[in-house]
Amino acid sequence: MKTHLSIDLGAGSGRVIAARHDGAKLAMEVVSRFDNTPVEFAGHLFWNLPQLLQDIRAGLRAAAAKYGEIASVGVDTWGVDYGLLDRSGRLLGLPYIYRDGRNTTVNTEAVFDLVGKRALYDATGIQFMDFNTIFQLHAERAEPASLLDLADRLLFMPDLICYALCGEKANEATIASTSGLVDLQTRDFSPSLLSGIGVPASLFRTPVAPGTVLGAVRGLPGLEGVPLVAVGSHDTASAVAAVPADPATSWGYLSTGTWALLGVETEKPILTDDSYELNYTHEGAANGKIRFLRNCTGMWMIQELRRAWTEQDGGAKPSWDALMHEAEAAPAFRSLLDPDYPQFAMPGRMPEKIVEFCRLTGQPIPETRGQFYRAAMEGVVMRYRQVWTDLARLTGRRRDVLHMIGGATRDAMHCQMTADALGASIACGPDEGAAMGNAIAQMVGLGDLRDFDDGRRLVRDSIEIAHWSPKDSAAWDEAYPRWLAAKQRAGLG
Repeated sequence: MKTHLSIDLGAGSGRVIAARHDGAKLAMEVVSRFDNTPVEFAGHLFWNLPQLLQDIRAGLRAAAAKYGEIASVGVDTWGVDYGLLDRSGRLLGLPYIYRDGRNTTVNTEAVFDLVGKRALYDATGIQFMDFNTIFQLHAERAEPASLLDLADRLLFMPDLICYALCGEKANEATIASTSGLVDLQTRDFSPSLLSGIGVPASLFRTPVAPGTVLGAVRGLPGLEGVPLVAVGSHDTASAVAAVPADPATSWGYLSTGTWALLGVETEKPILTDDSYELNYTHEGAANGKIRFLRNCTGMWMIQELRRAWTEQDGGAKPSWDALMHEAEAAPAFRSLLDPDYPQFAMPGRMPEKIVEFCRLTGQPIPETRGQFYRAAMEGVVMRYRQVWTDLARLTGRRRDVLHMIGGATRDAMHCQMTADALGASIACGPDEGAAMGNAIAQMVGLGDLRDFDDGRRLVRDSIEIAHWSPKDSAAWDEAYPRWLAAKQRAGLG
């Protein structure tokens, strides 16, 4: 039995998970869970990296105490965010959160003026989002006393954590691909784009591939000398690496969490006018292929609703099961929400924002928690339907099955809604997809697996896949045009 430790960080929480491999199957055991709570200072939002490292180290120590010998460690997180180090390796301030207010459309448009919007897309293939790293760096360069003038290296969030654990500074390929700075053809940082926004190319190194052993853990009793492996350190790359797809099928994936990433794997980029206009993205896959996908709002609206109700009830959190049952009892398609509505993206006041959207679009206002929850979930799934339709057209083929991975696969209503809305067969699992894909990359790096195809076979052998078939697609077919009309009334087209 070998034990690999996956450090899996999301925008709201983190886990240290033990992947236990007996030579035939992979079993995932959660060692620790902890909150990832932002800090606010002087009007800006930052990741609390010291607290994250404290919680990570505590989880690693607990794993070493529980399992004894540890084979390896790997780290995955969300994309785009970064920290800057000076020449002594010191961190120049806490990393900004991608939802910070400095990431604005005005800033994004300024970058387009410098490098060209279509030229940027053709070079990187990355979806335009105001918080992409290229736009964040432009905002940093515009500061009166920019930290870029003191910086020697830029490390993305998982790179930073690996550096803290083993002392090695490296940029991993899948996380780098989310930045909007990596050339699709060379798979390296683009000197012309960096020059265009006034950022030194010396801050970066050629990205390393998942499965590269970076170094050895240090400073942690019981883990000294344990290999630290670069995994698909963008959490979606790790999650997709764990998709238990049968290679004989044509499949897509939906990685669910705070964000929902819906897409397919491709060998070559799809840089058509249609892809550009619809803002589809090309991110690196752990196996070296391209993840052609659309970033959509996932459970964010529902998480924010729950947070608002928790505050309203004096800190008493409503259970997810209770909320789902209330939503199941609420009428369907009463209020049709567009999760891409810009006001929904910022933290706070989610119930009030939903009320504002309904008033703006002339729809009934939700009156109960179940109605709010159901409206948010239906809006998210309607967006899935739109993207699934786009993917069929952009790639020239409709997929046989959609693999859903991530924690939201535990929500039965969510899974059935997705099957109905897409009119597609859904295969759910694993729910700890990112942690499982993280472990697979570690095993590839140590030679315990030949490649990532072997890893997918191992996942298929290790989990039970839940299957969902459409039951009521007609109702979604009827509601979809009304949802599109609500988008248009909100000015989102």
